[in-house]
This record gives sequence, structure tokens and C-alpha cells, in this order.
Amino acid sequence: MKSATSTDRYRNQSILSVEASIKKRIIGFFKLFRINRTIMVAALAGIGAHVAGAPCKRSLSMTLIGFLLATGGFSMDFVADRHLDCTGPRARIRLNPVAAGEIPVVFGWTFSSVFLLGSLLLTAWISPPSLIPWAVIAAVILGLAFQCFETAIMRCVTLGLLQALYLVMGAMAGSPTRSVCLLAAMFFFAMFGGRAVTDIRDFLQDKNTPVETFTKKYGLRRTVIFACSCLAVSFALSFAVYLTGEYTAVYLYIDLVYIASGVVFTVILALHPTPKVAQHLTYAFMMGLGSLICIALLLGKTG
Repeated sequence: MKSATSTDRYRNQSILSVEASIKKRIIGFFKLFRINRTIMVAALAGIGAHVAGAPCKRSLSMTLIGFLLATGGFSMDFVADRHLDCTGPRARIRLNPVAAGEIPVVFGWTFSSVFLLGSLLLTAWISPPSLIPWAVIAAVILGLAFQCFETAIMRCVTLGLLQALYLVMGAMAGSPTRSVCLLAAMFFFAMFGGRAVTDIRDFLQDKNTPVETFTKKYGLRRTVIFACSCLAVSFALSFAVYLTGEYTAVYLYIDLVYIASGVVFTVILALHPTPKVAQHLTYAFMMGLGSLICIALLLGKTG
């Protein structure tokens, strides 16, 4: 009787262990999508198509392409950074499923490759001209994965470039105009400065790693000046978009709220450049202001 009870207990523990392992794999799988980032990037591609005059169906297709490409890129970033994200503050903040052992490395590479390939095939089918910015985006993604852009400046440049190129990729599905160029520059500077803000936010988790960041390389004061300057340029460019005459007063009204809110956030950063403040401002800039300018572009385009 005692032997049977021990066997049952062992069997139950084995079942619970298998269930926990499966649950961990499922959670890790969904983490690979990095929805908090991929949705915004996908929206950029779709909005790029919309402001370039592409039909609704094609704009939605470019949104899907942006999502596939971003998912492939962000998941590859998880695989590439698995050694950095396995211990310390980065492990608690990044929640990297590959570093945590929730997802095998081979599966991580396969997952990202499938999404990149899917975005490539869909781009070739829906909008062949978009293959040019697609190729540049893919090259930057691979360069980041294989640590080709590890200096503080290049980290900012590549992330700003990705932000701008997703918009351009979408716009190539329509007929790009002057406003598209200004919008690409606006998003470039917004992310250029935004990367410096995240370097302030992540200072504590990055200070004991070999990662070169703006705060480690140039100090806090210069990082704040750089971030605020880039953000100010992005606000000015958002207003210049209205001056092209391609947007209605609806865009202007929303853009003025965007600029006013951005200036307030930037002043707060300049006065209180701490990791905690930078963390809150990161969400305010990326989610709040990012969503606001996207709404302005969707509602304010003429025609």
C-alpha cells in the first residue's frame, strides 16, 4: 500500500512538472511577439501606406507586413541578447524567454526566421517597391543581432533608422509625398532621442554589462541635452508636416496637443533625469505621444 502511494505521488509530481513546463513554454512563446512594441511598429507601416494614398486594403496589408517584420526582428533581438539577459537587473526587466530557458535557442532562431521570411514574401506580393526599405530594415536587424552596431551613437542611429524605414516601407505601397519625408525624419529624431531616454532609464541594469550606452559613454548631462534636442527637432518636424498643405486642421489641433505634451515631458526630463522618471517618460513618449501623432495622421490626411 505504501509503495502504491509513493508511486501515485511520483506520478502526480511528474504530471505537475510536465504541465508547468508546457505552461512555461506557452508563456515564453507569446513573449517572443513583444506585442507592446510590434503593434506600434506595425501601425507605422500601415500609417505610412495611408498617408501615401494607398487603398485601405493595401494599408492593412502593409500593417501586417510591418507586424511580421517587427516580430521577426524583436524576437531575434531576444535570441542575440540571451547571454546579457540571463542574470542581474536585465533578467528581471527584459523578461527574455530565451535567456530564461522558456524557449530553446534553436526555436528562437527558427521563429524569427519564419516571420522575416513571411514578411519578405508578402512584401514582394503586395508592394514590390517596398522591398528596398525592407532590405535595409532586415540588414539593420541582422547587424543588431550580430552586434555590428554596439556603440552608443550607432545604437541611436539604427533604432531611429528603423522607426523611419517602417514608415517609408509602408509609404512605398502608395505614392510618397513631401510629408512622408518629413514624417520619416520626425520619427527618426523621436526615436533617436528616445533611445537616449531609455539609456537613462536602463542605467542601473546596464552599468555592470559591456553594453555601451549614452549615459555610460558621455555622462548623464550630455545624454539629457542630446535627448531633449532630438525630441525638440521631432516636435518641430511634426508641425512642418502640416505646412505641406497635405493635412487638415484636425491634424493641426491634435499636433499642437502632441507638441505641448511633448514639451512638458521634455522639461520634466531635463529637470529630473533619473532612471525612475525616465521609465515613466518612456511610456509617455512611446505609447502616449506615439499614439497621439498616429491618430493625427489617420484623421488629418486630406483626400
